[in-house]
Amino acid sequence: MDGGCTAEDDHDRNNAAGPGMGPLSGGGSVKSLAAVVWARDEPWSVEEIDVDPPGEGEVLVEWAAAGLCHSDENMRSGARVVPEIEPMIYPLVGGHEGAGVVAEVGPGVTGLAVGDHVVANFAPVCGKCRYCATGRGFICNGNSGFMQPGQIVGGVIKHRARGKDLNVMGKLGTFAERTTVAEVSLTRIDSDIPLQAACLVSCGVPTGWGSAVERGGTRPGDVVVVVGTGGLGCSAVQGARVAGAEHIIGIDPIAYRREMAQKFGATAIAASMAEARDTVMHLTDGQGADVVILTPSIVTGEIIHEGLDLTGKGATCVVTGMGTAGVSPVPMDIGQFALFNKELRGCLFGSLDPRRATPRLLGLYRQGLLDLDAMITTYPLERIADGLADSNAGRNVRGVLTMGRVA
Repeated sequence: MDGGCTAEDDHDRNNAAGPGMGPLSGGGSVKSLAAVVWARDEPWSVEEIDVDPPGEGEVLVEWAAAGLCHSDENMRSGARVVPEIEPMIYPLVGGHEGAGVVAEVGPGVTGLAVGDHVVANFAPVCGKCRYCATGRGFICNGNSGFMQPGQIVGGVIKHRARGKDLNVMGKLGTFAERTTVAEVSLTRIDSDIPLQAACLVSCGVPTGWGSAVERGGTRPGDVVVVVGTGGLGCSAVQGARVAGAEHIIGIDPIAYRREMAQKFGATAIAASMAEARDTVMHLTDGQGADVVILTPSIVTGEIIHEGLDLTGKGATCVVTGMGTAGVSPVPMDIGQFALFNKELRGCLFGSLDPRRATPRLLGLYRQGLLDLDAMITTYPLERIADGLADSNAGRNVRGVLTMGRVA
């Protein structure tokens, strides 16, 4: 299932491209439509960009599908951009969740070949740093320059428009027909997996799923609360269900998303944490939930405070959603937190290693244990504004942009 191959297989495949699969760039730059934001809080502009060919350790990817994650919207609006780094952020090609097909490989690439289907890893996996060596590829040192311009390899600029250099979100830029990406930012998948579904395991699904299963440590019989049931939250609901949670309470102010949470396995729903409190206490004899997962679009100190209030003795509150840039005060009953032995945990990529998580989650999808298809609402790249408006209004679970012949 993991599409593994030997070094000898890679050598043969890289030196024997299939029919009609020669280098797309021919050694020069290629054109691509892409969604670009030119300055803080400006709208996405879909326009033609130039993409340089892959260099050492890089490949050119034709993206088929890209998930609309709120992190991209935070970058567009500037909510996650502090003033001192703003000049290096814009103009920016959006997108860090995606799946596509390798169109060309650069020198030194050994694990991918032309025609391979791939999923993007916004957390690159170098395989060499202390974190990768201990199975924590989600915090690989290669991710330290996530927001800085330039490629992972050498820091060179390979994407331009209107005569200006472009930054690309997460070194990926999946809101585009094609971009040049480092091999370490991609995971090869089997070609029979639909790319629209596969793109979700690039970010949102493993982040939510792992929040429940890995970081939250959900066990059979647990009571789990999921706050915010968009793409991340519904993935957390599914993870908790498969892990054997007895009760899963999905909380969201938007009725459609509460209904979808029930479809994915929530046993109870509520519009707010205050509304859910009586249900949680009734199910736990007043002790509180075993796992509370916070996945709203924007996490505030007050949301963390309410989440900890629902968290039981010896239990865990997982903060998965992002806040605005900078320091946010968190009101906390420190005495209760200490005496009840509670845990408050941050969570990146579900605390999962991308190279291991991707094939495992797609295996669950194949078995019918993880429903990706029901999460998807598709939009062509040119309708990115509509997709984001629907996402922000809660009219979809996960919007997916589609591009090109392989979508």
